[in-house]
Amino acid sequence: MKRDILNEDDYDEVCRVIGDAVIVLAECGHETRRAEITSLLKRTRLQRAHNSERDEQRMLEHAIRLVKPDTP
Repeated sequence: MKRDILNEDDYDEVCRVIGDAVIVLAECGHETRRAEITSLLKRTRLQRAHNSERDEQRMLEHAIRLVKPDTP
């Protein structure tokens, strides 16, 4: 996903979400590779699916697309 898909405020929020995920993983002693970050973001999205606002879900989805590992 390219940055130009998101406006500047949304891109900043997506980067904050990714940074938070990295901090959580690091504090728990987990690797901070793309696959682990993506997995955490996906779990978070599923856990919050019923109790979060649409914007929060959208930011999580954008973060997942931005971070997900490239697969051939």
